[in-house]
Amino acid sequence: MSYNLYLDESKISINSKSGYSVAGVIIEEGPQLYNVRKELGRVKSKIWSSKLGYGRSKQIVFHEAEIRSHREGTLKRRPEYVDFKKAENIRLAVNGIGNIVGKFNLPVLGVLEDQTAIAEAYKTKRDSHASYYLALEQIIENYCYFLKNHNSVGKIICESRRNQNSGVLDQRVRKMYMKILVHGTLRYSASDLQDCLKDIVFIQKQENDAGLQIADFIPRPFLVNYFKISQTKPSIYQILRKARYDGGIGAKDGASKFGMCIYN
Repeated sequence: MSYNLYLDESKISINSKSGYSVAGVIIEEGPQLYNVRKELGRVKSKIWSSKLGYGRSKQIVFHEAEIRSHREGTLKRRPEYVDFKKAENIRLAVNGIGNIVGKFNLPVLGVLEDQTAIAEAYKTKRDSHASYYLALEQIIENYCYFLKNHNSVGKIICESRRNQNSGVLDQRVRKMYMKILVHGTLRYSASDLQDCLKDIVFIQKQENDAGLQIADFIPRPFLVNYFKISQTKPSIYQILRKARYDGGIGAKDGASKFGMCIYN
């Protein structure tokens, strides 16, 4: 067996407090990944097939922030998103993602850092680079634990942030990944990690990768819940919360240890 862990990131600032999260879902390669792709295509077809046909509708890329936004810039980039002016289509998209996570029992893995609390407690500064490294190290450790429990290997897949001028952001994440694999983590040696993890891959948004589109909806609801902000409706937070990987020891103890770790 082989698995892919699809990751995305989100950050939030409210009332002089900042938080950062990296999180996503694990999908088994083969039939499960095929069926997830097919189901995502069905969700899109419910929104656009009557206007564009099934083939064209399934090629449209979901992006949560823009689905929930009616800004002029969004519509210039994605003219099809004019259909999200209808609340019913937003519900179809967001709830469709939640239903895929629930239907296929996709484990959620991630890390949330309260940057303000960490900075104050440790007398240091936190930025996205530092927070991403902390998150990636913990996620790699928990993903390795998942893979060992399933006698399998896996890849990590991230959305590429390469543009016409530079691929420095992708290179920075790859360097973090390689550093962790060379040095190991608190619980796993370098050889343990290298036995489990085969690569980290960066895929452009326009490639319409189903796993990355699902991962796009994962981190923000956890940040919103942590900072006690009302969830944006429709919300799939409860589905995502129940989907946290529990390490096989049950949600009460395992979900916060192996699924969604919080640093504060």
